[in-house]
Amino acid sequence: MTMPMTMTMESLNETEILIKHGADSMSFYEYDYESDNSSKPAWMIMHAIGMTFSFAILLPFALALKASHSSLYGLVNLLFLITISTSTAFSTIYKKLTPDLYSHSAHGKLGWFTLFLIAALSGYDSFRFLQKAWTWYKSTNYKSLNSFKVNVLEDVDRAPPSNHSQAENDNIPLYETTHLHDYDDEADSPASSDSRRSEMTLNDDQPEHLAKLNYSSLKLSWKERGLAIAHYLKLTLDRTTFPLGFAGVTTGVVSYSGICHATYLNGCLAHLIKGGIFFGYGLLTFGRYCGAYADIGWAWNLTPRRSLRNWKARCVSAEFVECLVIFTYGCTNTFMERFGAKAGDPWSMKQVQHASIAVMFFFVGGLGLLIELRSVRRLFGSYRPDQPNPNPFPALAIGITGFAMASHHQEYAFAVSQHALFGNFLALFALCRCSTYALTYLSPITSERPTKPVTELLASFFLSAGGIAFMFSIEQFTFAAYRRGFAHLMFLLNLVISLTALCIFCVALTMVVKSWSARESTGSNKGLLFDASEAGGEDDDEGVDGVDEANVHQHDRLTHTHAQSHSHDQPV
Repeated sequence: MTMPMTMTMESLNETEILIKHGADSMSFYEYDYESDNSSKPAWMIMHAIGMTFSFAILLPFALALKASHSSLYGLVNLLFLITISTSTAFSTIYKKLTPDLYSHSAHGKLGWFTLFLIAALSGYDSFRFLQKAWTWYKSTNYKSLNSFKVNVLEDVDRAPPSNHSQAENDNIPLYETTHLHDYDDEADSPASSDSRRSEMTLNDDQPEHLAKLNYSSLKLSWKERGLAIAHYLKLTLDRTTFPLGFAGVTTGVVSYSGICHATYLNGCLAHLIKGGIFFGYGLLTFGRYCGAYADIGWAWNLTPRRSLRNWKARCVSAEFVECLVIFTYGCTNTFMERFGAKAGDPWSMKQVQHASIAVMFFFVGGLGLLIELRSVRRLFGSYRPDQPNPNPFPALAIGITGFAMASHHQEYAFAVSQHALFGNFLALFALCRCSTYALTYLSPITSERPTKPVTELLASFFLSAGGIAFMFSIEQFTFAAYRRGFAHLMFLLNLVISLTALCIFCVALTMVVKSWSARESTGSNKGLLFDASEAGGEDDDEGVDGVDEANVHQHDRLTHTHAQSHSHDQPV
């Protein structure tokens, strides 16, 4: 027998809200749909759809195709620039037809800055593409799709190899290059691994010979150094377009809905920034699961032991970055919690709770950074350069934060449910991450290819969902849910899960496009979502600061096998 359940809808104390925050001004949404004013919301709808499609689909596809040197990059990049320019024109028309209902909005300034940055980064590539297309159109009498592909699409983004890259490749020993493919084909075979270990034991001098490569001809001129610096600077700026696009979409929603004014500002910034970090790192975690950054050991694989000159050998671990973000947040937010408070004002319960979390982040993040230091791990006798270093402190900080926020003091029941929702998501992420460490402890990682632990797949979903739920827990969203009859946890849960699944689907689609384009560019028969280091270069940096990636892998494997054979011969 099921007992009937009744629920009394809690009502807002509008008088208290009015005294504390003042009256809300009219928003663009209310002006378009809930007033008698004549407006043109269709322009805003087209602007929102165009910008979202540009930054969620076209921009990731363009950068993925560029990283894999695909011939389709120029076409997709041009389509991205056309779409974002057209969407900007739609917003300009809408602004001319609508009064300024959100003064001093950051959305417009951020949008123009992002547009100019993208034009500077991608404009040259689009100009080259249009130039080739125009030359093909004027010089070719017989126009076909195949001739367009050969004369316009092919090699649009492929620069000729530099002298530095050619010199490095010329200095690779013949033994190393001729045995590369045989080694890769047999990399997963235990029998072949044993036979190679025996062979290297009999030929002890070979790894030392490989290690002594001649780099005398690799001295870079000032011009080449400048080009290398400019190359990596452009790569960094290319990556910044992702968070800038996300910030633009977020501030656009804020401006159109008319929230985060006056006394709401500090709380909105806290929720949107922190939730955005959780959301973004959740997507990054999913990318690592798919094989991103495998060349620096971030894809739950063995860190390539490069004894040759390469900047990737000096990269920090993913856990180091997590601890650094947590430590930085703890340092800053401990003192930022009192922003907006007057001198002599007593600490509120919320301020004490928030400050305690910041202090916890401060020390837990610092502890995580401490054990990530190689010198400290050598003192503890646990340093292994070829193995990932289990570091549970990022998961500990996020998990404890989740448990704390699940019982966070709030004035309304729905607000308590909101905080419990994203708190539970963060706690589930911590549980999945600890499960990953348990699995890697029971079955140590032995391959340089991404291992793709299923616990990380769940962890990425929970962390992204927790970030979205965190952003939805701002006060004005809670008030709007009460006023419009949507203050139900099931509605919020379904909304968060749907948005999370959509975003992760976009990331997965981007990784599939990157792997497919890399396979097409290299003519490889490998399947989709293979090691990112095999996909033509995760960071598009070949020929600038390191020898050929495959040769480095071969050299490191041989050196590692040689070291293992000597370790078996030493007396106990």
